[in-house]
Parts: sequence; structure tokens; C-alpha cells
Amino acid sequence: MPIPSSSTTLRLPAGFKNLLEGLALEVLRAQPADVVAFAAQHFQTLLEQREGEWPGPAAPIPAPPSPFHLPLPVFPR
Repeated sequence: MPIPSSSTTLRLPAGFKNLLEGLALEVLRAQPADVVAFAAQHFQTLLEQREGEWPGPAAPIPAPPSPFHLPLPVFPR
């Protein structure tokens, strides 16, 4: 959705509208006295939820065992 601003056209980033709608809904439900502090806590909670959902850096894949370090087969005598 373009927003005219002097001679340039600005576009909302993907997800921005949903983000603000979510905040507005929570503000209307909670009716906080300090909306700015409430918004800060709301976004902090969203960040913590997102970090909990996304895995961190991938663990390194262990190298396969070397064929030279495998135990030797035991043959019956």
C-alpha cells in the first residue's frame, strides 16, 4: 500500500500492517495506562517468542569415522 509523502512514495514492509494490528488489538483489550511501555513489552514478548521458535546456528555435522580406525573383523579359526 503506497503512502504519498511529498514527492516520494513509501511502501509498508511486509508484515508491518499485521504487526500494528496485533498491537492495536492488545491495547484495546488491556486498556493500559502507559501505552508506550505496554507496546515495548508487547514487542519484547514477540521477539522472545520468535527467538524460541527459530533454531540457532546449526551444529556442525560430525565427520564420518575414518575407515582406517574401524575395528578389524575377527574370523573364526
